[in-house]
Amino acid sequence: MKCLMKAWDESESLLYNWLLKQTQNQHETEDVMQEVFLKAMRNSERFCSLKDGKSWLFKVTKNQFIDHWRRKIDIEDIDDLEAIDNSLPVMEQLQSCLPRILPKLSSHHRHVIEFCDLNGMAQAQYAKQNGLSLTATKARLRRARIELKQILVTECQVSQNTTGVCHFKRAQ
Repeated sequence: MKCLMKAWDESESLLYNWLLKQTQNQHETEDVMQEVFLKAMRNSERFCSLKDGKSWLFKVTKNQFIDHWRRKIDIEDIDDLEAIDNSLPVMEQLQSCLPRILPKLSSHHRHVIEFCDLNGMAQAQYAKQNGLSLTATKARLRRARIELKQILVTECQVSQNTTGVCHFKRAQ
């Protein structure tokens, strides 16, 4: 029992602080700490035979925290869950605008966008098939994307934030 109490005194504050950081809740931290202490007390006879009781306490604390977290997930009330939004993501909705916008691109820009971006052709392969250098193909694709973006902004009224497309109006 002395071995257990010595290891507990040495590591209690470290365990508590680690758990508090994990749970972000003082009550949950205290609950888990109590469970760890009770488990250690139940194993107090074997505790002195351990080479490093402090590491055993940390391992038990980590496992107890994981168990606590799993139980918390299992009892989550279904009313607390949000309803699944069945609307299509904005990017998928934006794809409906694309067939009406592509014909408005210049022919060589539309061609490179269709082959490389929409059909997934490698830029090197496109360059070879069209007698262009890889550098010229990359430049053409970049200019085509810029032109496409400008048309999307004006025709579909696409607005962007730092994460990407956030709003647009379908083209008429």
